[in-house]
Amino acid sequence: MLKDCKNGERFEGILLVNEWKEVPFRQKPGAYLSLQCQDRSGTIQGKMWDYKPQVLIWLKEQDIFHIKGVASEYRGALDLTIETIGMIPKEEVDLAALLPSSPVTAEELENRLRIILAKIVQPELKALLEKFLADPEWGTAFRQAPAAMKIHQAYLRGLWEHSVRVAEIVDGVAEHYPAINRDLVLTGALLHDIGKIGEYSYERGIKVTTEGRLLGHIILGIEIVTGEIAKIPDFPRELRSKLVHIITSHHGKYEWQSPKRPKLMEALVIHYADVMDADLFQFERAKENYPDDEWSPYIQSMERCLYLK
Repeated sequence: MLKDCKNGERFEGILLVNEWKEVPFRQKPGAYLSLQCQDRSGTIQGKMWDYKPQVLIWLKEQDIFHIKGVASEYRGALDLTIETIGMIPKEEVDLAALLPSSPVTAEELENRLRIILAKIVQPELKALLEKFLADPEWGTAFRQAPAAMKIHQAYLRGLWEHSVRVAEIVDGVAEHYPAINRDLVLTGALLHDIGKIGEYSYERGIKVTTEGRLLGHIILGIEIVTGEIAKIPDFPRELRSKLVHIITSHHGKYEWQSPKRPKLMEALVIHYADVMDADLFQFERAKENYPDDEWSPYIQSMERCLYLK
C-alpha cells in the first residue's frame, strides 16, 4: 500500500493513475511523465524519466497499471520514481483496493443523518428530503459520491460525510441564533453540494464529468433540487427560492465562482460551515499524514504550512 512507502524503499503494486501529462525537460530535449497515482490508502506523485511510446497509448486507454519503482523524498513529500509500468487485465482489477472510502462507516453516517432529519418539521422540506434520500438513483448516489477530487473528502461516501458534518455545524450555530430557520438551514446544509452527484464520476478514480466541466455542481444542484421540488404539490414558491439561493450562494464569493453572495442568514451560515469543514478536514489529514512532525509541508490549497502539535 502507498501509505507504507518509505524514503528509499522499492515499491511494486497495482495503482490507479488519476492524472498524467508529459512535461518537457527544461535544459535538454525530450520530456518525462508526471503521474498522480493512488490506491485506497492514499496518493503519490510519480515520475517516469524514461518511457517507450507504447506507454502513452496505454495511458490514453487505461488507468490501472502494475507499477514498479522507488520512493524518494522531494520537498518534504514522497515521490515515486517509476521504472516500469504494465497493463492489468480487467478481471484482475480490484477497485475496492484502489478507491478510498470515508473512514466513517455507512452505519454511523446513516444514524447521524436520521438524527438531523428528525429535527426537520416543515412538511414540504421533510417531504423533499425523504423523497430524495429514498430515491434509488439520487439517494444511492448521495451516499456514494465523493465531495471533491482533491481538497476534502475526496473519497467514496465523501459527499455524505461532508453534508452531514455541515448540517451538524449549522445545527449548533442555530442554537445561538433563534432568528435562523432551523428547518431551512438543515435542509440547505444537506443539499448544498448535491450537484456533485453529477459533477464527478467515480467508477475508476474520481474524475470530472462532461456536465461537471460545462456546468459545475452549483448549477447541477439547482437542476436536481428544482426537479425534485416540482414533484411535491403546492411547494411554497418563496421557500423554493430560499433553498435555491442557498445552493447558488454557498461558495460565498464571486471569485470562488459563486453566482450570488449569501443574502439569507441560513445561506451565510451554510457558506461558513462549508468552508470550515473543508479546512478542518485538511488539518485532520495533515495530522494523520505527519504524526511525528511539528509542521506540515506547504499545503497548496491552504497556502500555508500547518502547525500540528
